[in-house]
Amino acid sequence: MNSPTLNTHNASLPLMLKQLHLASIKTHWQAMAQKAITEHWAPDQYLAELCHIELLAREDKRLQQYLKDASLPVGKQLGSFDFSVLQGVTPVQVNQLIQQNGWVKTGGNLLVFGASGVGKTHLVSSIGYGLAEAGIRVKFMAATALVQLLQRAKAELKLTEALNRLDKYAVLIVDDIGYVRKTEQESSVLFELIAHRYERHSLIITSNQSFEDWDKLFDDTVMTVAAIDRLIHHATIIQCEGGSYRRKSSMQKQ
Repeated sequence: MNSPTLNTHNASLPLMLKQLHLASIKTHWQAMAQKAITEHWAPDQYLAELCHIELLAREDKRLQQYLKDASLPVGKQLGSFDFSVLQGVTPVQVNQLIQQNGWVKTGGNLLVFGASGVGKTHLVSSIGYGLAEAGIRVKFMAATALVQLLQRAKAELKLTEALNRLDKYAVLIVDDIGYVRKTEQESSVLFELIAHRYERHSLIITSNQSFEDWDKLFDDTVMTVAAIDRLIHHATIIQCEGGSYRRKSSMQKQ
């Protein structure tokens, strides 16, 4: 008895799949069809398998695009973070922030404080990677670069447009806010960012300065209090303590 073979009459199928942007189905339909014939699949099972392949490919493509767009520091995933040098945060707490991410949907914030070098950037980057892999759009920016971007937009009378463009990111990671210089221009756009995202989209902020020192960031006390009030209203606050993460990493490499 002859073995089953594919029906090759419909030569236009690859073209139609291309026009429908079903790239993965276009790649795999013939091999899957042969398998379906051999294993006596029902037509709906064959169709379901092809759809599953297409969905997996699109999900992987979306994830890769999210990770690329996030601009997260390379290599700073959770698996390479050494919790043994840090007090104030545990792997369980970090995993909860990633897996139980309802706080993002409600515009909650994450504020991470600690001295320079303790690993704050690595920590929030790890959370950023985890959220991106969970399908949440994330953007990582140094605070000074972000403020300069917003200042340029304000000078061009396009600050609202710039803030709205950042809205596509459910989570905006602002690293090292303590290095923003206290000038009226920088304070103003930083406050505008905080006010704009309040209860709408999430901020993850790292700082080497505690709240009591934030009068060094903003131009006046009223603005400082207003900014802190908006940030902490729906926030998880982590206080990192420990020796220099960078110093230990450098010593281990040597």
